[in-house]
Amino acid sequence: MATQHLALPAYAQLSDADEAALTDLYRRGTPPNTLRAWERDLAYIAAWKMASFGRPPDWPEDEKVALRFILDHAQDLTEKPGAAQDVAMELIAIGLRRDLTCPAPATLDRRIASWQAFHRMRNLTSPFSAPLVQQARQKARRANARPRVPKSPKPVTRDILETLLGPVDV
Repeated sequence: MATQHLALPAYAQLSDADEAALTDLYRRGTPPNTLRAWERDLAYIAAWKMASFGRPPDWPEDEKVALRFILDHAQDLTEKPGAAQDVAMELIAIGLRRDLTCPAPATLDRRIASWQAFHRMRNLTSPFSAPLVQQARQKARRANARPRVPKSPKPVTRDILETLLGPVDV
């Protein structure tokens, strides 16, 4: 899916100094933790794309690549030999992935959100906005949802709460 860019008249274009100032504004206006997460996510995405397709990310990225990313990260690859497992092993070897199990849905969501942010920064439409890709992402999230774990082994029950909030004898 190629996007065609229209040439803007000179008065509507940003100068090199304006581009540098805008880049500086984005850096200063973005929290340090977000910048670090974006760096890690970009390194992961670029390494995954190179290992999977033999080339760096495209801007804008193709929907089929976005779907492959979701598919490769929506399943446990431990017992699934093939291209996805080979790519995962390569990412493990370079320290970008821990193991062959399916990453947490929150991790996949964060990486996709970063990829979308990279597209927005370039004023491009993200492939993750396509209906088929969004649907695949929803299905992956549901399929890999992890059961909620209680935050406390001894939660406060209604009986305990009522006792605590009950009348006080003076």
